[in-house]
Amino acid sequence: MATSVIEICNNALLDLGEDAIMSLGDDSKAAGLCNHRWPAVRDAVLRAHPWNCAMGQAELAAGASAPLWKWAYRYVLPTDFLRIIALTGADGEDIGNWEIQSGVILCDEEAPVYIAYVRRETDPKKYDALLAEALSARLAATLAYPLSGSTALAQTCWKTYQDKLSEARGVDAREGVPESMSPATWLGAKLGG
Repeated sequence: MATSVIEICNNALLDLGEDAIMSLGDDSKAAGLCNHRWPAVRDAVLRAHPWNCAMGQAELAAGASAPLWKWAYRYVLPTDFLRIIALTGADGEDIGNWEIQSGVILCDEEAPVYIAYVRRETDPKKYDALLAEALSARLAATLAYPLSGSTALAQTCWKTYQDKLSEARGVDAREGVPESMSPATWLGAKLGG
């Protein structure tokens, strides 16, 4: 498990054969690149899977004004929103028709609506060890060419990232019960209900 952004960045840099940094503000090319690329890399990896450590829930109230056309209601997404996992109405039923535009959900469901979503988790202490490894690997893949000038190294790092991401997703997914396999669903199907 990573304890800091610096640790994740240093793991990426060490994988590239670079020297470790003390802070993102260090006066080095590596530190500057880590500082610049880290937020986008973090968000991309978090968005790639519904990580248990980055899941959130929210109740959304309808906005004051209705959308211009097609939909009846607009709901502003949380500021830490990265990816929607589920959208349900007050009755607990999934909402089938909706879309996201510019930070709002548009749909025809009356308020309130509820979302399960992947949120921007910024505290590395909450990351699973395999997620931290995947983050380091993606950062290494992102930094490989700017630091080394080698496309071969960048491609190798990208392959390593994909492998680590696959492993992390698999373990993370086994630590939760997907909705499609919840006891009520499979039991109902087995009993014909």
